[in-house]
Amino acid sequence: MKEKQLKVLFIFVLCVCFNRVSAQDVSFLVMGDIHLDKFELHDMDYVNTRPQDFAQISKEYPFFTATYTPYLFARVREQVSAFNPAVKAVVQLGDLMQGVAGNDKLSRDMARFSVDYLYEANLEIPWILAKGNHDVSTSPGQPEAWKEVVLPFIERQTGKDLTNGIYTYQLSDSVHFFVLDQFFSPDQNLPETEILNFLKQELPESKAKFKFLLTHQPVIPVTERCWHLFSGIRRELKDERLRTEFLELLAEHQVTVLCAHLHKYSKIERETDKGIVRQFMFNSVVQRFEEPPAVSGTTVFPGTQTMDKSWQPHTLERRLKILENEVPRIKSYYSENSSGYAIFSVHGSRVELNYFRGDEDSPSDTVTFDIN
Repeated sequence: MKEKQLKVLFIFVLCVCFNRVSAQDVSFLVMGDIHLDKFELHDMDYVNTRPQDFAQISKEYPFFTATYTPYLFARVREQVSAFNPAVKAVVQLGDLMQGVAGNDKLSRDMARFSVDYLYEANLEIPWILAKGNHDVSTSPGQPEAWKEVVLPFIERQTGKDLTNGIYTYQLSDSVHFFVLDQFFSPDQNLPETEILNFLKQELPESKAKFKFLLTHQPVIPVTERCWHLFSGIRRELKDERLRTEFLELLAEHQVTVLCAHLHKYSKIERETDKGIVRQFMFNSVVQRFEEPPAVSGTTVFPGTQTMDKSWQPHTLERRLKILENEVPRIKSYYSENSSGYAIFSVHGSRVELNYFRGDEDSPSDTVTFDIN
């Protein structure tokens, strides 16, 4: 009898341990820029005053949204329902909508259209949104529309009371998201020091093994344009040490950076004096039903010898200095022009990233790394 009781107890303990380990295995799906749009959501007289936006709106994003985005979302629904470990959230890294509506009413209509698009996906798991520059473009009424329409959506999805786009969300005991506001756009007028204040407060308090920074703009340059946080390109950087402090803070807490903005798939490892920072960039603006069978990527970090020196000559000196300083710190680099989505899964101490290009049903790239 005693031997039988011990056997039952052993099986019980084994089941508890198995369930505990299984409960720690979790996945989440990541989408980059989407740029949801409809032609009738724009005051074209206003848009015509912005030539680059006019070209995108008249030829690209409304067509992409109507033609290709439904297929992307259908694939996302399939993955959410079938992927193992179970997908518990969808992360969208900003530029949910195209913006540039042109007036207050159309800005609110566009925000409602975008939020409704997410509701109608019927995923039954939360959307975790970062704010992109197009979401709060300088178009009249766009920042107010985001605050009146999109922010309440985020609050409902996360169960949090928020005042802006900087917040945290704990997906599980082991996975914690730290979401940054939009620091390239003037809607909140937040100084970049608020990034450090936020992370210095939140990161030490987190007991999660896997920490992810969700930001629209990258933290490490991916192209020669140097459109990354603390670059001093889009806004003045008064203290050069802030970026070093920022990157070392991420490395110290082993934070994985997920970003978008440049419409690329990219993966970078950068050294700091306190460890490695890993950054992954995604783009979900699907422009065709099938991606080309061969996508040309590069492992060569943008250098001063190959850069187009005719682009924005007024920032050239600054960008040359940035890239020269980055090169010795880059441990690995890859970038390609493609679109799709990714699924991150955590198992024990390991993170696995599966990147799905376009409408493919199997990963085109898989990355694994460990968190100590």
